[in-house]
Amino acid sequence: MNQPISKRHRPVAPEVGGGSMIPDEVLLFEILVRLPVKSLVRFKSVCKAWCATIASAHFVRLHLELARARSSSSMVIVPRKEQPRPTKLASGFVHIFSFRPARQSNVAKLIMKSKPRPGGIPYFTIPLHCDGLILIPSVTGHIFVCNPATKEFVELPRGTRNVALDQRVAFGFDPSSGTYKVARHFLRSYSEGQKRTEYDVGHEVLTLGDGIETLEWKATIDPPYPIKGRTPICLPGFFYWSAVQSVADDADHSKLDTDVILRFSMRDDTFTVHPNPPCRSYLSTNDLLCELSGNLCYVHSPSSREVSIWLAQDGQNIITWSLRCRVNLPVPRLLRVYACASADQGTIFLSVDALHLLKCNLHDGSLETVVSMPFNLVYVHGKGVNFIYQGHPFSHYMVPYVESLLRIGPC
Repeated sequence: MNQPISKRHRPVAPEVGGGSMIPDEVLLFEILVRLPVKSLVRFKSVCKAWCATIASAHFVRLHLELARARSSSSMVIVPRKEQPRPTKLASGFVHIFSFRPARQSNVAKLIMKSKPRPGGIPYFTIPLHCDGLILIPSVTGHIFVCNPATKEFVELPRGTRNVALDQRVAFGFDPSSGTYKVARHFLRSYSEGQKRTEYDVGHEVLTLGDGIETLEWKATIDPPYPIKGRTPICLPGFFYWSAVQSVADDADHSKLDTDVILRFSMRDDTFTVHPNPPCRSYLSTNDLLCELSGNLCYVHSPSSREVSIWLAQDGQNIITWSLRCRVNLPVPRLLRVYACASADQGTIFLSVDALHLLKCNLHDGSLETVVSMPFNLVYVHGKGVNFIYQGHPFSHYMVPYVESLLRIGPC
């Protein structure tokens, strides 16, 4: 007699909890925490317990620490089209590409395209990065923050009106509160006199990730000197701005600025004044501040082919400067040399006019050409769409990057 054929039963996956063969603590904090963000976003839908754990501050911080440990000179490149009238014209989107120069590759892969915005994205300046979050400030006062890994894209509320177009924004982590902060300076008014110009300058801070439902700017004390339109640098707990201490007339009756470094403390919202490096009394359009191995760095370019890198050290709250190395550029710069920190403390990446990417050995000042971004860098948009910006007026801004689960808005 024929026997009925029994139905095949699918194996049942072990439940999360007491029935799991792997303890939850090991599964979540030893295995899953090492996965990329894309996988973790999918795993949040497994159950409420996994969703809550992956979104928890402890899990997010541990994932970030592990991502930093395995990061190897990872950066993102944000191309920006040059505009003759930056206050009137805007880009439809912001494109963010991942790039690993250590792999000797000339391929940058699209990891995020900003969501549509009425009127597009205004003309923006140098993007800033902190723990996987990218901040994009525009000359019109609009500020955008995104997480390319989670695809979150947020426009921050407008701050106090600025009567000038030289706005710059600072962005970084405040270890005293465990939050991320955005700071901006603004010019309330100014009046030009025969001998000097009087400025009324303000400063305000917006806090991300402190559990509040709305994002808002809060005024701090005013800076002691007018802050210049230069991109500031953040080190844990501090923002560093360039400011004009005094203006004097030289023999030709032209204005000579004497600059200082203003260090703003995120803990107590106070400013302290520190000297520029001895190479220059003012921060020219050819120079900039940057971060190197957790220290404040000054990239000085006295001529189109020369660059010197100065490193700051704190001693009893007084910044002292030392020359790290001198560099001779293989191509002349027109405006400035940008700098991007490397995972290797003995090297730094330099970008001549946001076009030609070089790797600099800080021990001897030798340079290695990585890629000519407009002529040899292939931007991969996906679905077979590749693009080289040869002949197009683009700046290719490079930013250090590490993937993270950090959220921008309230949970």
